[in-house]
Amino acid sequence: MFSSWAFILVGDNNTGKTSFQRFLVEALCGERYDRLPRNVVKSVNHPRAPKKLTTLFTANRSYQEKMAEYKSVENYFDSFFKDADICILSSHSHDTSIQHIQQMMTELAARAYNVAVVFWSNDFGADAKKISALPWQERLWIENPYLDNTEEISEQIKTQAYEFAEILVARAYVQ
Repeated sequence: MFSSWAFILVGDNNTGKTSFQRFLVEALCGERYDRLPRNVVKSVNHPRAPKKLTTLFTANRSYQEKMAEYKSVENYFDSFFKDADICILSSHSHDTSIQHIQQMMTELAARAYNVAVVFWSNDFGADAKKISALPWQERLWIENPYLDNTEEISEQIKTQAYEFAEILVARAYVQ
């Protein structure tokens, strides 16, 4: 038995969501990217991953950044989303983002995913708090304090992504 999980990274621009996904692909799949492609499934080849954990989907960009292309959340899931053992989606938190997130949760649940949210310490305002009140299976927190040095920010996000990868691998043994 295996439980499939989808994680929605919630935060506005410059939170770290895109870099986090790039480093997560590096940690779980052994592939490095300067610019991660959108909506792709990668093979998991982490040395400690159980055989049942085989695929990772990353959306890469926040849904709101590509709304003109996606047209609707339903169309995104019909035309762009791909099933995988672990799925990483991304959303902003402001304005109507909460409605998009609710629709994402519905689409993912209809595909038998457990749905968790991932919040960032550098972007947890009033809108994110409202999103946190939604009926998630789990809420996760990434400590990503503001730093002045771009290189230090990148290293901080990389560390968090690699730690998250280890959590996902460990959980795959018992879920």
